[in-house]
This record gives sequence, C-alpha cells and structure tokens, in this order.
Amino acid sequence: MLWNASYFFVGLIITLSILIFVHELGHFLAAKRSGVRIERFSIGFGPKILGFRRGETEYVVSAIPFGGYVRMAGEDPDAAITGAEWEFMSKDKKTRAFIVAAGPLMNFLLSVVILTMLASFVGVEDVEDSTIGKVPPGSPAGTAGLRMGDEILAIGDMGVSNWDDIVRNLQASLGRSTSIVFRRERSVETTSVDLTQVDSFEAIGITVFREPIVGDVAWKGPAYDAGIRSGDRIVAVGGNPVETWEDLRKAILPHPADTLEIAWLRDGHLMRSAVVPKNASGYGLIEITPLIERHRVDPLRALKLGFNMTVWAAKQIRHVTRFFASLFEHGGSADVIGGPIRIGEVAGDALRWGPSNFLWFIALISAQLSIVNLIPIPVLDGGHILLLGIETVSRRPVTTRQRMIAHQIGFAFLLAFMLLVTLHDILRVAGR
Repeated sequence: MLWNASYFFVGLIITLSILIFVHELGHFLAAKRSGVRIERFSIGFGPKILGFRRGETEYVVSAIPFGGYVRMAGEDPDAAITGAEWEFMSKDKKTRAFIVAAGPLMNFLLSVVILTMLASFVGVEDVEDSTIGKVPPGSPAGTAGLRMGDEILAIGDMGVSNWDDIVRNLQASLGRSTSIVFRRERSVETTSVDLTQVDSFEAIGITVFREPIVGDVAWKGPAYDAGIRSGDRIVAVGGNPVETWEDLRKAILPHPADTLEIAWLRDGHLMRSAVVPKNASGYGLIEITPLIERHRVDPLRALKLGFNMTVWAAKQIRHVTRFFASLFEHGGSADVIGGPIRIGEVAGDALRWGPSNFLWFIALISAQLSIVNLIPIPVLDGGHILLLGIETVSRRPVTTRQRMIAHQIGFAFLLAFMLLVTLHDILRVAGR
C-alpha cells in the first residue's frame, strides 16, 4: 500500500536524520569547545546534495543517509599535518578522547531528554487498581478461590494499594504459601494461596482487571479501517461476549487473517463491523491498545525515570551478540536484530501510533546507538578510543599506516555486517 510505503520512508528518514544529527553535533560541539577547526559537518555520506559554508565550516547533506561525519582539521591520515594548535592530532589524548566520546554521549542524552519529556508531559502508566481480572480454573489463584472482580487488600502481612505492590509481594512469596486478604462485593475475606511449586508471577493465575476500552488505535490498521476509535468499548468478538481486555486478546490472537465480527459501544450506541486481524508472526492483531490512565510526574522524578529507562534500553545491545551467536547455532534465530529495512518498518509503525510512540522509539534507538558506537571496532568511535588507549599503554603514537590498516579492517567488518543484516531483512520480507 502507498500509505504503508510512505510511513516506512518518512519514519526511516526522520529517525536516521535525528540520530545522526545529534550524534555528529556532539562531536562538533566538543571539537569547537576544544579549539579544533571543523572543515565539514555532513549528514550522510557520498556525493553532496545541498550545503552551504559558514566561516571555516561547510555544512552539507549527502546522498547516502546511513551515517554522517564531522571532518576535523588534521584528522585525515592522508592529509598534511602541520602541528597547528587547531588540528585534531595536535591535541592531547584526553582532549581527543573527549571529542570522540561526545557523539555517543549526545545520543545517550537525547534518549534521556525524550523519555524525561514523555514522563513529564504525556505521563506514566497509572495502575492504581488492585482488582483482578479473570482467574484460570486450576491455577494457584483459582484453587485458592479468587475470582474476577476481587479487590486485593493485603498479601501476607503487607498491605497493597496498587498493582505494582501486588506483583512485588507475590513475587517475594514464590516458593511458599501466603495469605491474601481481598474484598468481594461488601465483605472482606482471607484465603491462602499455595505458591510452593510456582516459579513466576505469571503462573499464579491473576492479571489486573482491565476493561475492554480502546486507548490508542494505529492509523490505517485493521481496527482503524473498521471504524473503531479511542474510547470505544468492545463488547463482543465473533458473537462471543467480551468482559475484560484479556478476553479480547484471547478472542483475536488465534485468528490472523480471519474475518471476525466485532461489536462495540460508542456513546451508548451499539456498532458492528467485520475486522480482519493482521498476521503478526502467526498471531492476530487489530492494532489497538487498552485505555491506560496516565499521570504526569514532577520534573525530578521524570528525569530519574528517563535516565533509568535509557540505561535499560542501552542494555538491550546484548541482542547484537545474540545475533552473531545465532549465525553459528543450529536452529538459532537471527530475528533479534534488523538492518535499515527493519528499522524503517518499526519506525513507520511507531509513527502510525502517534507522536509520543514515535518519540519513544527514537529514544530507545538512540540509547542503543550510544553503546553501539563505543564498540572497539576501527571506524566506530570505540575504535578511535581503542587506538588512543593503545598509544597510552605503548607510549608511542600509532603510525599512519597502522591507523589506515585498522580503519580498512573496521570498514570491511561494518560493510559485511550491514550487508548481512540487510540480506536477512530482505529474506524475512520475501518470506512473508
């Protein structure tokens, strides 16, 4: 579809432009601060598409959008180095390391800023309810007599006021029995739940009660095309009544590409439409989210949440090592990482879900990019820092020849990696 391709390219271009600009801006500002002359600030590689010169620096947009660079005086091994104080190689090792590390640092800070703003202005999920949804028969919670609509008041000797309290206290009780105090209608009751053979919260058999009220709807998704909008309450799928969001999930997930009749209420009016769930790896999705109450937090807490989430996102870089391991494992999956095609797909989908979701995606990618660029591979920032470390330990400079060989090896490795992930993307898309 034309709109799908448009979102793919728009999402990819916006994402890469922001990430590359912020990264190179870090190098640019650090170099300026250190008195290094900047010859060119480029977004993209290859032939120049457009640009202008201001002072000693040429600012350009180049044809190949997958990267960018800041060219500093005295940085190119092939160029004549005069030893002038405004040349990169004339600076001491600490200054050069600061300039190199400033790019990844800016990507990390971008993630913190975006996530902090989202927490401050969009808000964080507010699950103050302690009412449980449907309880599977035979589960530890079902055996203990709990059922949908019960409001949990205490676990053991600890009172609870929200769902986070419930999860935390029940996880702490795994491997033993514990008491649960709950309110059912107007009476307060106590039961004992046996968790001696349970090793995860999910296996207990309780979920938060969430009404089947629609929150976000992806633009041009199955639900959107059927006329479902935010605030609608789903009441039936395929003629079967829906009472909770979990009911809705279970009714749709097993039916990828099947036609389902969905009924919903809007302002007291019953509406119906045929919906064909999207096939997502064998599961049916109509691309909606539950209505989630959010509350804005004060700036200090927002900053803390933004920083913690950025650290969490940066740690997801471990998937790169899983990708390489999957290439040599029998039956291993390489689906843990993607190239430009995969980034464009996810960016386009995030854009369809709205500005806050798109910003969230950019923040997560920026956090991971900050770590990727510190990998000690020549050509990457981490490779430059590695060479500086070698100079410090050996107490002699890396020769121009050694530097060029290292860069050629690093470039060949990165090119092979990009070709590999892009080929994997193409095969994945072709196999749909």
